[in-house]
Parts: sequence; structure tokens; C-alpha cells
Amino acid sequence: MLQFESEQLGNLILKLEHEQFSGIASVETSSNVSTIKHPRILVFFNGELTYCGLSRPDPIELSQKLGQHFQLDIMEAALQLAQKRVDDPTSVRRYLELFIRLKLFDWSAVEDYMRSQAALVLEQIYPHAGRLVLNTLSSVDLAYGDDRHGFTWEQLRGDIFQRQQAWADLAPKIPSAHAIPYQLQADQQRITDAWAQHHLPQWVNGQRTLYEIATQLNIDPLELARKYLKFVAMGWLTFEQDKYLSTINRLKNAVNSKESVVDKISVTDDKASTLPTILSVDDSPVVQAMIKRIIGDHYHVLLASNAMDALSLLNTEKIELLLLDVTMPDIDGLELCRTIRGIGRFRDLPIIMLTAKDGVFNKIRGQIVGSTHYLTKPVERSKLLEILDKYVPSKVMS
Repeated sequence: MLQFESEQLGNLILKLEHEQFSGIASVETSSNVSTIKHPRILVFFNGELTYCGLSRPDPIELSQKLGQHFQLDIMEAALQLAQKRVDDPTSVRRYLELFIRLKLFDWSAVEDYMRSQAALVLEQIYPHAGRLVLNTLSSVDLAYGDDRHGFTWEQLRGDIFQRQQAWADLAPKIPSAHAIPYQLQADQQRITDAWAQHHLPQWVNGQRTLYEIATQLNIDPLELARKYLKFVAMGWLTFEQDKYLSTINRLKNAVNSKESVVDKISVTDDKASTLPTILSVDDSPVVQAMIKRIIGDHYHVLLASNAMDALSLLNTEKIELLLLDVTMPDIDGLELCRTIRGIGRFRDLPIIMLTAKDGVFNKIRGQIVGSTHYLTKPVERSKLLEILDKYVPSKVMS
């Protein structure tokens, strides 16, 4: 076990380079940052680094990442072929050699991608102190080109320095890859970038760090940060929690104020009293404000942020349709939907599931528990109104 101080990991890597070490090294840091508490794995071949990641490289997982990176639709078929042709299922190199013979990519392209991944991993742990645990009995046959080379510390140190400079250019708007982004814009219709309209509600929830989002999307955090910088400038995002909380409080006040106005009007205004009542259940004030803004002129909207409040309103109000988010704390939307369907008088209540999760599996789960329809966020205004009017026709004359 080798100990190292802050910004001294490179000295140990250089030492292993001079000793022509081959094997696997596990790096544990003393950082309090949650996203880098897990050890990182460094693979060496003849003293040069050939891989850096969260775990020992697996041939199939690495092949899938390369297929995603190079946008290869044929990769799954190529993997099936490799599993039949490669005599050693643990050999990373033999998988790569087969793909190169199939001309899916060449060694140079693989090397560029893996070098960028190594720099990304090392920049996360380089500023911190920690320890390096060597394993000479375990090895990975990953190296590049016919001469089987890797990356020198001199090369990687230059890459890390360039990345640090790039992050410095993004500060203070984006302080680091481990900062948490918060969405400020409640009304998705006012977000003019199509990618942002789809991405922000799905990934920016005030809990994930930029690094965690980028990792799940399999993209470089620096690339994602540059996109986010534009959204910060547009007022759609912030990395300042105080600014986010201030915005949320304003939205809550606006929603509460509008609720009071609707309640007062419903007593005296014949037009308002004829509006069908829709209950929206979502733990996000931002989403609730957006829904209220979209459908508030067509329907009387009640809001609940959790399952218990929703059940209370269903008991006391005449609800004609339920908008229900899937992901909520305590009791999620699917469980709440199942519970509501178990109550006799609500068996025919239209329940529209709203969720940021896309895919057939979630839709099937929604159907199993009794949902009437399924919409993926961010939902378009016209689409939401169309679905609502299908199940509960609005009585507002256009």
C-alpha cells in the first residue's frame, strides 16, 4: 500500500512507470465528495496506464460503451459474434481485435477515447490525498496498437491540466463537476432549446451532481458543463442553492395565491364553478406551477405533493381526473394508483401518469396498477390539454 498527499498521485504513477509495473492498482481517496468515495481502478501494462475507471474493465461492458460512443447500431450483433468467436471471454484485447478486423473502429480511435476517459477519472482524484493498493496477481490484457502501448504520466498530466483550465473558465457559474444543478424555469414552454426541454425535467432534480448526470448519460462532464453554462445564461439553470430556494419560495407563494383566488371565485363565479376539478400530485413545486399555468384556464386545479394529501383531497373533493407523478418520496405514484383503484368509487376515475422515465417497462407497470393513460415529461401543452379533454371535456368555451 502506497500513501500519497494532495496532488501527489502523479509521483506514484511515475514511479510505477519507471518500474514497468503490470497489474491493477486501486486508488482510495480521503475526499468527502460522495461521487469519488468509491475506489478507482488503474490498469498498468509495462509501466504505462491503459485504463482508468470505477471497476475492472469487462469486455462486454467496455464494448457496449465503445458502441455507444461511436454510435454503432451494429455493436450488439458484433458482440454476439465476438462471444462465439473469442476463445477467452475475459480478454478485452481479443474483443477489440475482432471489432477492429470488422472495421467498426481502429486502434487510434479506441486509444483517443480511452485516454480521454483516463484523464476524466484522474482529474477527479488527483486533487486529493489517499492510498494506492497494488495487485500484481491480477491483470487485464488491455493495451493499444500492435506494439501494445499505453499512456505515460506526461501525456495524462497534460490532459488533466487542460481540463483544469477548462473548468476554471466555467467558474464561478459552474464551480466543479461535483456541483448540483437546479432548474429555475418552471414553464417548459419558455425553454426554447429542444434538447433542454427534454433533458432538464428528466435529469436536473436538485439531487444529482453534474458528474453523476454525465456518468449516467455516458458523456464527458466537461461537455455537459458547457451545455449547462448556456442554460445558466438563459436563466433556466443555477448552481446556487440559495438562488434556487428563493425561486421555489416565489413559485410556492404564486401557487398559493392563485389557489386562494380560485377558491374565492368558485363561490361567486358561475363560470369557475362549472370547471371540472383535476387533482395534480407531484412533489416538485416547479412541475406543479407549470401544470397550473398550462391547464388553469380550462380546469379547476388542486395540488398535492404527497400520497397522504392526495388521498385526503380525493375524500373531500369531487375530483374528475387525477394527474399523478410516478416518482415521489414515501409512497410512489404507482403504489398510490394501485391503492386508489382498490377503492370502489375510484375504479373509473381517469388517472394520467406523468413521469420523466421513458420506456415500455414503465408504461406496462402503469397499466398493471390501473392507470388510464401515460405521458412522459416534459409534456407539451397541446398534448396535455388534448388528453385531458379526451377523458374530462373542459366546459370552458373557446
